Amino acid sequence: MFILANLFYSLAVVLRIVINFFEISIIISAIFSFISFNYHHPIRHFFDSVAEIVERPIRRYFNLTFGMFDFTPFVAILLLILLDNFLVTTLFDLARILR
Repeated sequence: MFILANLFYSLAVVLRIVINFFEISIIISAIFSFISFNYHHPIRHFFDSVAEIVERPIRRYFNLTFGMFDFTPFVAILLLILLDNFLVTTLFDLARILR
């Protein structure tokens, strides 16, 4: 059973790192959109592309643009926090129980 516990623990750690990376990318992309940072700059293009992976499905189903404000990054971060608190914590708990 310890092998399965180690697998769950490893999956939880990797998933937490990925979720944190997406959260930081969304925040940086939102900051770049507020300041007049060159849109064609490779750094901005990278963070916009990574943030778009999470934001695109939300934009497809919900129109969260009100006037000139887009609340999609905010909702995306909330969903990532929900995923982290539910799924990652559940995997950590499963690993702890199986040890």
